Amino acid sequence: MASSESATNDLSLILPPRAGQTFREYLQVIEKIFQEIVQEDPVTLLSAMQTGEVIVFSSAEADSGQLCSLYSVSSSTISLKFSVSQRLNHVNYNERIMVIIGSGNNIYAFFAKFLYNSDNLAIVAAPLAVYKRSVRKYSRINIIEPLKISCKDGLQLEGEIADFSPTGIRFIMPTIKVMKRDTMLVEFASGDCGACETLVQVTRSQRLSSGVRSQVAVRMLLTGLMKNKMEYMYWCCRKVQSGSAQLKY
Repeated sequence: MASSESATNDLSLILPPRAGQTFREYLQVIEKIFQEIVQEDPVTLLSAMQTGEVIVFSSAEADSGQLCSLYSVSSSTISLKFSVSQRLNHVNYNERIMVIIGSGNNIYAFFAKFLYNSDNLAIVAAPLAVYKRSVRKYSRINIIEPLKISCKDGLQLEGEIADFSPTGIRFIMPTIKVMKRDTMLVEFASGDCGACETLVQVTRSQRLSSGVRSQVAVRMLLTGLMKNKMEYMYWCCRKVQSGSAQLKY
């Protein structure tokens, strides 16, 4: 899907970027997020979401997500409406795809088998189950900035921020042994929006397919003053982002 446009709406800021992961690796990340199965009948639930934002992922490793809308729902099939440039022409019959929908204060995910294309519609089988999670208060902001990392054993590394919110950061760093709840000191800046130096606690670490780099998600351990500073930095970056087509400041 390298020739297709990537998903760039608000829903894509909430989701963890795929970052070149295989379909299986990305599914493992997604499944950790969507741990609640909705008890309501999937067809009834999806029928009420036809104005929601939708992103579809295929098994192609370069697939960073395709934007579409939920067009219609029947007892056996679901129709997804794409722009002409984003049709699922690369997906084979019965291939499994992942569909993620933003609706209200929740995001939903399900797996479905692709059946066929009809003009700019993709017809997929109705899912057996739908997963849900509530939307975080702050959407992630995608930025690319250098990051300095100081580990508790004195090891110092250079990394790169992928996204952040006022409470957490996701970044790419050289692969080392990192455990959940490990603490680090990180330093980063974002143009005129300021700089931050803070202790963080690891919430998730995952080795990328290259093996030599990992993506790490951390929770910032902030004091009262630092919380205010991070909120300012966050909204400043949002303002810069909304006024520019570039996410790198």
